[in-house]
Amino acid sequence: MDHLYEFLTFDDNKLNQRISHLEDSLLAFSRITKIPVSYFNVDGNYRWSTLPAERLCNANLEYEKKGAPCTRNLLASMNIALSLPDPYIFMCEAGLIHLCYALSSGGREYGFLMAGPIAMGNDMEKMIGAFFKKTPAETLDYTCLMTLLHKMKLYTPREIAYLSTLFQNTVTGPLTPPAEEDVRQQRSLEQSSISLKLLQLKKEQLTVEYPHESEALLIELIQSGDSAAGKKQFSKYIEDIMVFEGGNLSITKLRLIVFITHLLKGEDPGQRNYENLYALEKINECQTLKEMMDIGRELVASLANAAADSLYSGSSPAIRQLVLYLHTHYSEDISLKEAAEKVHLNPTYLSTLFKQETGMSFTAYLANLRLSRAEELLRETNLPITEIALQCGFSSPGYFTNVFREKHGVTPSGFRSLT
Repeated sequence: MDHLYEFLTFDDNKLNQRISHLEDSLLAFSRITKIPVSYFNVDGNYRWSTLPAERLCNANLEYEKKGAPCTRNLLASMNIALSLPDPYIFMCEAGLIHLCYALSSGGREYGFLMAGPIAMGNDMEKMIGAFFKKTPAETLDYTCLMTLLHKMKLYTPREIAYLSTLFQNTVTGPLTPPAEEDVRQQRSLEQSSISLKLLQLKKEQLTVEYPHESEALLIELIQSGDSAAGKKQFSKYIEDIMVFEGGNLSITKLRLIVFITHLLKGEDPGQRNYENLYALEKINECQTLKEMMDIGRELVASLANAAADSLYSGSSPAIRQLVLYLHTHYSEDISLKEAAEKVHLNPTYLSTLFKQETGMSFTAYLANLRLSRAEELLRETNLPITEIALQCGFSSPGYFTNVFREKHGVTPSGFRSLT
């Protein structure tokens, strides 16, 4: 089979590189719709078709002869198509519909793509009868014609309008290069923003360090199931990384992929969301910070929602809301009464419902949550015991030590020395 690139050549090399994609797109259009698409050069001469044997025009013995009504109609339609941004829909001498799309670039024409013939109507016998009335018998190859006519599908006027839109997208999609200029402008704006932040830090004589605190807060928000705050913090985290890396998008992208890979290791393999893994591939293809932000925020929301589901799997929306709130605000002084106000329930009823849904009292749940966080800080940081107690919501270091000893049998300092 001939290929489109053997006949169609643009001055723009980038467009030439996409002709094979155009050919694949046109072939897909024809195989789905059963409508041939043909290429004509700027002189109106036929050169190539997606379905060469299925072209009804093959049955017309006068086809392509100079001066023939069919040829004149074809050339006139091509001239009209040159001035239109959309495919030109016209009826040929035989009463059949064609879609003509002019191929042009930089003010120069490179030929025409013609989809058709297309039969329009709701009665095939009437359509065939009208066809024979309009076409001189001596110009037809009846054996070829009857075979092709009975393969044709009838389309309504509205369906032909839809076909025209589909045809236009089939052509323009492969030929439209990625919005390179838009990408360059977006990256330029992002780089300018990062440069201003770096200049401001330099002016204030501040050292740019890796944003460990920003990263830790993001992880905490994800693990606590707070998707809204997590998405907001993610934006700050990526901006902090970009500043740290001096605006280097490639290195920032690599750091983000490593960070997300680390997060995904905690997923249960049996319940793994493979959309999250696919997000890594999409991030790798990003060309701007904005693209990374958009994909990353959705991923953070997905991970936070999964974490929220693991924190509470009961049936009460009020308890779910309260559990998520406690995992985010455990360091604050929260009473049962204040918690009840948050979820608009009576404190007594909330106390009963909370124990029924979680298996422990509100006070015990909150204390256990604070102790779990304290254990993490004792294992992973060198923070003083007093600071850990306050960060985790305990009213005093002494109270923290008593509660911790009651659960673990050792003081916080003793626990740290053993881990």
